[in-house]
Amino acid sequence: MTIPSQKHILFHCVLSWGHNKPIVPFVAQIFQSRSDVIVSVLTSALTYPKLLAELDKLPPEVQADAKARFHIIDIAGTDVQPLVPLRAFEPVFKAMYGGDSVKCLSTGKTFTLPAPNIAIIDPFAGYAIEAIRETTKNKMPIFMWATFTAGSVLTMFSKAASEKLDVQTLRYGTEEDVMALQSQLGEPVTDEVISFPGVPPMYGYEYYPQGIPISGNIFIETGRKYMTSCNGMILASSSAYEGKSIDVLKERFTSLGQAIYTVGPLSLPDPPSGEKGKQVVEFLDKMHAKYGEKSVIYMSFGTVFWPANPEKIWAAIEEILASGTPLVWAHPSPFCQIPDDKLKMFQDSEIAFETQWAPQEAILSHPATGWFISHGGWNSTQEAMLYRVPQIFWPQYADQPQNAATVVINHKAGFELIEVRTGEHGTGKPYRFKDADPKDLPTFTVEAVRREIRDVLKKSKSDEGLMVRKNYEQLSKKVYSGWDEGGEARKNFDLFLEQVVGHY
Repeated sequence: MTIPSQKHILFHCVLSWGHNKPIVPFVAQIFQSRSDVIVSVLTSALTYPKLLAELDKLPPEVQADAKARFHIIDIAGTDVQPLVPLRAFEPVFKAMYGGDSVKCLSTGKTFTLPAPNIAIIDPFAGYAIEAIRETTKNKMPIFMWATFTAGSVLTMFSKAASEKLDVQTLRYGTEEDVMALQSQLGEPVTDEVISFPGVPPMYGYEYYPQGIPISGNIFIETGRKYMTSCNGMILASSSAYEGKSIDVLKERFTSLGQAIYTVGPLSLPDPPSGEKGKQVVEFLDKMHAKYGEKSVIYMSFGTVFWPANPEKIWAAIEEILASGTPLVWAHPSPFCQIPDDKLKMFQDSEIAFETQWAPQEAILSHPATGWFISHGGWNSTQEAMLYRVPQIFWPQYADQPQNAATVVINHKAGFELIEVRTGEHGTGKPYRFKDADPKDLPTFTVEAVRREIRDVLKKSKSDEGLMVRKNYEQLSKKVYSGWDEGGEARKNFDLFLEQVVGHY
């Protein structure tokens, strides 16, 4: 049964888990503030169970109400591909908008919901934006769901979209169509200095630090097309982290008659990790008892990246263990292949723990965890801030180099590994070394990685490391205070409820 006066907010994101994960903490805030709102998420079978797991993180006092009003609907099953438009979205949205029932493929459950009033859509899901506009005759407000920073918007999406971007392919293209279009969208990688207010200057090639093959990026071009053509943006960032960049972005959007609501950070504390994470927690307990607080390094690069030549990873791990520093290494990438001798290295060590999957937030929240060697994805950065664990950055691509530079250069609240860069573009001279003596330039060799790891480990235990940790804790506290009464995130969230939810 539905209530006619209910407001219905529709969410949809591309397959990337990093774009979907922040939905639940944002929606939880809506439910705690408004009893007349329901939310639906149209997703796939790949994301469906993960969103349910995020719901289970909510406190018991709000969880039951959230589950009653939050409708997670698998509309695509498992037959999905990251770059290919989710063709099921359009017919399902038309049915939902017309008052017809829609079916969740994961459960078989049928939903009959009031037509959505507001859509919050991933800027990379051009197919969804076009379908909503066409179906509603441009009557439904669409807000961009920006699960990244203002600096990322400035550096990646300030240019106009390529004229080669074909809307028909964005909406209905097959994998073959999308890959053909992608091959036409490449941009030259240059030594042009990329700099915006609040974003540390870097050469263009520094945004490709790991030798990842570069071709056209259909997501970037799609974002450029739609980012500023909707009604506004919900941005998962904070002025405490990047105030100058947010000011510039808000000025741009205001000039277009659009609003930006800065509601970062968006992260939920993890409940106890349960049986699945029991072994790693037991290892951390053991290290805590033997070596004390903040003695362990946690190392993980997210769910995708694995280098074509992993020699630098093995070198880093060997140096960490040789120093006597306990290590937890998670490697969820499906491309990761570990030689037998490297596995034996972990098996023979009393201070090393290796696992494909790890309960990241359970590790970050453990008192034994002192540093986080990370790719610098925005979700991981927010989680590290939540638990006050400073990062040692090893960025791979996309927004990660800029995230690393912002924390390390602007806030002096982390370290970045430079010698680990690889490939034609990754091994170009970094901007921060532009005036350096030639003998002080990075050489990007495996031996240089070993020296750099030893140096960073030494710094992490020195007065410099204490200063970095203090800066990181202060930054994290300021960022997370945004949700306190009168804080930036709270004010912007209340404005969103008043100006958007209350208006449409």
